[in-house]
Amino acid sequence: MIRIPSRRLSASSLLSSLLAAALAFAPLAGHAEAEGRLFQPRGENLMISPPPGWRLAYMDGDPDGNYVVDFLPPNEAHDSWREGYMGVQRRGFPAAGLLANIQARNLSVAQVALSEVMQGAQRNCPGRFVAMAQKDGSTNNIPVSVSGGFCDRTGPVAPYGEGTVLAVYQGKQQLFVVQFSWRPPTENSFRQYPYRISPAGLQQYLDLLNAATLCGGPDEGKCPN
Repeated sequence: MIRIPSRRLSASSLLSSLLAAALAFAPLAGHAEAEGRLFQPRGENLMISPPPGWRLAYMDGDPDGNYVVDFLPPNEAHDSWREGYMGVQRRGFPAAGLLANIQARNLSVAQVALSEVMQGAQRNCPGRFVAMAQKDGSTNNIPVSVSGGFCDRTGPVAPYGEGTVLAVYQGKQQLFVVQFSWRPPTENSFRQYPYRISPAGLQQYLDLLNAATLCGGPDEGKCPN
């Protein structure tokens, strides 16, 4: 995993805005089905598809600001899902002072945010954490950083551990955090793989992350209704 340079950033305000991005490594907030409210986000937005057949399970936030959207496979619930979970969040940029500090280091906000979140996830795993290497680059002209990992002990909601691949996209006006998570259904499921997910399953999530595009911002085109 990529480390922040030795003179560490004071990232508390950034981490506050991205704290929910670490949900995969702690019990989910337990949204009840049908809670929240549906709305059409305004302004810059990330267009990304859930896996085929997954349903919109939760949405809440501000149409003009921060929001969260959750997707689950059919017949799965927030408090007991096993096959998978997808979360999408829109977040504002950090305060001007922190943003200037990041830019002065020739780093992207996405790179710093993801590195900080993943280091926290590794520290907070009560068992053994197998980290993915962080990859910083771009997809469809969007700066993006991708990482993840697997924690083999996370509590009663995930008795055989929980894995996540997490991406932070840096738009022109907003940050977007996308999370795919999975929980092995049995103690021995996918033990031959370091992140306890099949290569095809992980590749499906990575392909969806790579296909994301922006709309609604400067020179990004109109978002579909």
